Amino acid sequence: MFSMVARKLSISIKDKPWMMKSIQYNFWNNSFRNLLTPSADSNTAALKPFTVVLEETQKQHISKQNNGVKGQCREFLSALLPPSQESLPPRTMEDSLIQALIPIGSCLDVRLQYTSHIGGARLGRLVQDMDNFAAVVVYKYIDNPLQGPEGPSAHAVVTARMDHLHIREDIKNDADIKLVGHVTWVGSSSAEVGVGMEQMEEGVWKKVCEAKFVMVARDAATGTRPAPINPLMVKSEEEKILFKLGKENIASRAKADQDSLFKEPPSTIESNLIHNMFLSTVDHKVRSFAARVKPDNSNWMTDSKLKSVMMCEPEHKNDYNKIFGGLIMEKCIDLAFTNTWVFTGAAQVPVCTHIDDVIFLKAVEIGDLLYFHSQVVFTHETQVQARVSAEVLDRDTKRLKLTNVLQVTFKLPSKVPHVIPQSYHEAMAYLTGRRHFLISLENEGLLAEGMAEKEMTEVSKYTPLWMLKELDTEEHVYNVQDMLGEDTFMEAEITQDIRARESGLLS
Repeated sequence: MFSMVARKLSISIKDKPWMMKSIQYNFWNNSFRNLLTPSADSNTAALKPFTVVLEETQKQHISKQNNGVKGQCREFLSALLPPSQESLPPRTMEDSLIQALIPIGSCLDVRLQYTSHIGGARLGRLVQDMDNFAAVVVYKYIDNPLQGPEGPSAHAVVTARMDHLHIREDIKNDADIKLVGHVTWVGSSSAEVGVGMEQMEEGVWKKVCEAKFVMVARDAATGTRPAPINPLMVKSEEEKILFKLGKENIASRAKADQDSLFKEPPSTIESNLIHNMFLSTVDHKVRSFAARVKPDNSNWMTDSKLKSVMMCEPEHKNDYNKIFGGLIMEKCIDLAFTNTWVFTGAAQVPVCTHIDDVIFLKAVEIGDLLYFHSQVVFTHETQVQARVSAEVLDRDTKRLKLTNVLQVTFKLPSKVPHVIPQSYHEAMAYLTGRRHFLISLENEGLLAEGMAEKEMTEVSKYTPLWMLKELDTEEHVYNVQDMLGEDTFMEAEITQDIRARESGLLS
């Protein structure tokens, strides 16, 4: 009965001691979780502007890859490629540590580039810079004895994914920003990079956000083969902790991919959740599964979509003549923001709190037609989870191919409408959004570490509130056992009589 379902789903926080504990849990503590503690002698006054740092890296490692005759350049770069990781000297996290300044507070021209029309800084533009900055960190980390300090690099560093970007504070458009980052884990040809962002406030650098980037190295000659990078040497206890976290992140990404709803069915709890959502929107008066009733203060997921399209021009290319991934992320974030604002219909501006699961599946070429698709897939009280995908139109088959996907969490001052799936594929999008929403709460410190997975496997308070309403059981609820009683079945003589009459009508 629906009243029983409502009681089961209405689990209070008091019934879960671990949830009470999570309220006091501080994910951030006093520093970025994925970054080394700054040394006491670090001189922030001598920070180089980020544009200068990026330009120096491009000039030293990338631009020279394209000089000279193409065939000769490829042969030269291939000769510089290290044969194996064992042939490279070990490096430390400190070797890759770098800081850079974005002077949006001290330079008016820079401020204009980063200012949003709704106030504050443009998050999408800052994410672009963080993406580029992560590549700079890896280039600084790589030490290849086969190439000179001023020569071209045999490595081409590209972004594979970005996840767990948590925005701790509002990012202003009138105060300087500092980027800081270094590698936290290294594989044979890939590395995880932690990038933190700090902003000047009353003369003190205040931490505002952090993200993890997975960067991969390819041989610069062809851009297709994996290129080995230096092994990571871990020294201090702090480095050991960061390396262990990086290793756990790699394992958790593999597990998340394995447990994806594209490969595995929903859990029993998730299946029951979707079924109860479906039953609570069926019109029981007409006794038809096709008759759906939308609850109060809710919208169908079908109506929560927003799309845009972009022609990829030469000005959008990166150093390897592909469309810059940071630009794609910016377009996705902007569309998710607009879609959330339209969906909620709120007067207040949605505030982005978390970005997760940014995956780069396929390179985008100059001249491609890039389609962006945003959809609100989960809501809870004052928070909205939006999924955004980018797809390229194949000119031969006229079909769209997925290139990028990400999940974005927004928060508003007031409660938002519920989003309700109508079809099975929308239900899967709902469950995926719910999973990422719980992960975002864990990263924000609202759930204790490890509790997101626990929430996914049991009924929790993150259940649609409209399902918890008591329904009129006499009018809407039918007892299945009563319907299957003895009086429900017809005797054999009655069945034969009905069939005889049907035969007469059809003859």
